[in-house]
Amino acid sequence: MTPTIQPPLSRKHQIFADQYLAHGDHTAAYFAAGYRPRTHETARVSACRLAKRKDVAAYIRAIQKKVAMEVSVLAHLETRQFLARIVRVPLAKLSFEEKDDPNGDLIKSYSLNESESSSHYRIEKLDPLKAIEIDMKLSGADPATNAIEELATAIAACAPASPLPTGTL
Repeated sequence: MTPTIQPPLSRKHQIFADQYLAHGDHTAAYFAAGYRPRTHETARVSACRLAKRKDVAAYIRAIQKKVAMEVSVLAHLETRQFLARIVRVPLAKLSFEEKDDPNGDLIKSYSLNESESSSHYRIEKLDPLKAIEIDMKLSGADPATNAIEELATAIAACAPASPLPTGTL
């Protein structure tokens, strides 16, 4: 739900509030709005008083709340996009060799030997079923009663892969 943003009564008040939101300095915002007090101290006191006015304070709070909601939504969306990549990117597109692999964040790698110079690694793709479960929780669905359970049952019902005949490798 987007907060209602009612601008302050005067144009100077709105400029003051917008400048304060942009830079976080009441006194500088006061000068930027066009006020010309006699001293810097008078500007500081007047700026604090102006920031406490109900209409100006309500406008500042509404803008801050809107920005916070947009940042939260963006982080939520980015999280869900990452989870979708875990599910959708096929294992064949993952490469441990390329340092600039755009999907490098979708794998976990482990050295099979203690030495760092070892070229033997175990590479695992992040768990797509876990990613689906987390995404469903983020969307508000209950994974325990939805597709995860059905998908796990379907996978378990699949016939196990038959072993390769000996001597064919």
